[in-house]
Amino acid sequence: MPSKSSQSRKHSQFIFETGVATVSSGGHWFNATRETVEKFVPGLLKRQDYEKLIKKAVAWIESADSLSMILYFVLVFTTNVWIASLAVIPFYLGWFYYKSAFINLPTTPILQFFNLDSIQLGVAAVALSFLGIEGMYSGLMIGILYFFLFKVGLLRMGLEKWNAKRSQENLTLNDRVFKMILVRYAIYENMNPPEVERLEEHIKETLLKHKT
Repeated sequence: MPSKSSQSRKHSQFIFETGVATVSSGGHWFNATRETVEKFVPGLLKRQDYEKLIKKAVAWIESADSLSMILYFVLVFTTNVWIASLAVIPFYLGWFYYKSAFINLPTTPILQFFNLDSIQLGVAAVALSFLGIEGMYSGLMIGILYFFLFKVGLLRMGLEKWNAKRSQENLTLNDRVFKMILVRYAIYENMNPPEVERLEEHIKETLLKHKT
């Protein structure tokens, strides 16, 4: 019988750091290292574990898939199947591209819970079974399609590749998420990163110019 510790590691993300980047076992790439964090928020790694920060960012990245799948299975039983299937797409795209704007620390454990394989598989198994029992075959087929798109992450991986080819920005979507995680923890630890401090100084100077 497996121990509690082995069970708790079942859904863990393993973090691999190279000299120029960090990648998770789930294939999430960040153009950042411990040195990058130390430059952005000096002293933060003395209070927060680097791998923990990466895992928080991964939770937000994967939340686009888990939340969209759960949203579909909720809507398909409460609205028309076609409304449910169409409503998920704009939600997914909006969350995929703009999730960094919603990042906050209290919500992160909730997202990590929804991202668990056991939760996603359980929700999908129960929902798909009921769809089959109730004869909602259109909803069942779309549910199976969305399960593979979201649970396996096929849609996310496709969008990430497409976005990487067309984007001219230095920061990828993953990097934006990680940066916001650092900013939130810096505020939590009362340690403003240099960029935030420069922004605050700029705002103060601008307000002073307007007053004078």
